[in-house]
Amino acid sequence: MSAYERIGGEAAAQSVIDDFFQRAQGDERLAGLFGGEIPPGARAVVAGALDPEAGEARGDLELAQVWFGANALEDDELDLIIGHLAAALEAAGISDEIAADVADQIELLRDLALGPDEEDFDDEDEDEEGEVAA
Repeated sequence: MSAYERIGGEAAAQSVIDDFFQRAQGDERLAGLFGGEIPPGARAVVAGALDPEAGEARGDLELAQVWFGANALEDDELDLIIGHLAAALEAAGISDEIAADVADQIELLRDLALGPDEEDFDDEDEDEEGEVAA
């Protein structure tokens, strides 16, 4: 069951989304990303995180990736986005477990948009001289 279903569907999700965007628009560190009008790609990030299966069917993943890429989103900006969404979920009385699931979905989008962290790579493919094995 998706976070969307677990929080109560459309009405609850819309309330969380509205609160999230108010928080994001009010954060001067995100002003360039969340101006007066919410970009469709930003909506896709949140919608896709709340309901990944439906989001995939709607094309949210692709739209979110385009938005991430077009805005050259940095890790710290995505951390702020996750923080604001978590705060909106908390304000709506949503459990920490569901908030963590939503954050995990955004992390998956982060990896797709920004690439994996260097820490995610291991050195097992390097030979003794530091060269990559063929």
